[in-house]
Amino acid sequence: MIAPLVLAAAVSAPHQFSALPLGAALQRAVAISPDVAQARERVNENLALLAAARGAAAPSLTLGYAAAPQGGNANNTVEQSLTTLGGSVVLGDYLTYLPAVREAQFTLASAQYDLLAAQRTERVKVVGLYYDALKTAATVDLRNGDLAGARSDLHAARVRFRAGDVPRLDVVRAEVALANAQAAEDAARVDYENAQNALAVETGVPAASFGRVLPASGVPMVLPGPQQAIARALAQRSDLASAQQAVRAQEAAVRVAQRAIFPGISVNAGYTEGIDSGIFVRGPSANVTVNVPVSHAASSRVAAERARLAQAQYKAASLERQITVDVGAAARTYAESVRALVSARAARVAAEQQLHATEIGYRSGASSSLDVADARRTYVQAALNELTAIYTEAQAAATLEQEIGP
Repeated sequence: MIAPLVLAAAVSAPHQFSALPLGAALQRAVAISPDVAQARERVNENLALLAAARGAAAPSLTLGYAAAPQGGNANNTVEQSLTTLGGSVVLGDYLTYLPAVREAQFTLASAQYDLLAAQRTERVKVVGLYYDALKTAATVDLRNGDLAGARSDLHAARVRFRAGDVPRLDVVRAEVALANAQAAEDAARVDYENAQNALAVETGVPAASFGRVLPASGVPMVLPGPQQAIARALAQRSDLASAQQAVRAQEAAVRVAQRAIFPGISVNAGYTEGIDSGIFVRGPSANVTVNVPVSHAASSRVAAERARLAQAQYKAASLERQITVDVGAAARTYAESVRALVSARAARVAAEQQLHATEIGYRSGASSSLDVADARRTYVQAALNELTAIYTEAQAAATLEQEIGP
């Protein structure tokens, strides 16, 4: 006969892979994630753009040489050649310097928060894959126990049939139950291999290196309720912080566009020497150029930047609402998973007792093979429900912890 207590022990608490605890799996996945790497490169890009913005208003050195024919003093043609060494500044660059640098700084901060958000998204993904692999591993153990019990039932049915205690129908029923248990065990094993492979791909750790499945250690997490979780998430979620930095960057972009409306003024100053009208000359020189735009392109750019600012503000508001919904739902899901686990455990204990009593009754002739098969199906389903509840709670707790921040 099957030993129900062995099955119960297999699903009594969440487990972990001995060579790949959850924390190590999260670290490895974040380290090799293409999405995280892409976000990191965006940070590098914006670091370079900030450096470029800080150097945009620097003066530039100029070197000019001009040669042209010119009328001389004796009504002859002489060559004019002038060489000027100096510097040039564009006053408009200084007008837009501070808001441009601020825009680059806020854009960089947004990219840095995006990197944290990408890491959090990857961790949430791995949490699901990790506990799915553990749940399917425990399911294989449970199905193996059910298969062993089905074999034991078939053996008992054959012995009692040969003794004339039960009809041939009991043997047939036991054979059908064994075939069903074998099919369920095969399906559970395939699910486990698929879950292992998904976790191996995401973490870069071969499935053979996961180690044994052992009871998880550590202090249970104390997680907040929905309102507290929402408040903490709104205060520290990196994706919301990124959206808020994007709003500030766009505000600076509006100021840059507004200052670009002013006429462009370029100032060149230096020292010139050369031949003019056949006479060697030298001395300081200066040139001021004023460009007055006659189109509405600059004002149109201001309008466009204001529209982008409004989009960024709406995006931040939308994200805040979404975080409120998602984190509240995650907190309530976790609380419900705790209650569901209590109910599932009580149901499994009751089903275990029923199966044990039915098996004793079958051996003594008080129960039929139908009673045993029904009690076994009830027990296995209750054990599966408890197993699902255990890992649903573990995953819900880990997911809520990640959803709160950073």
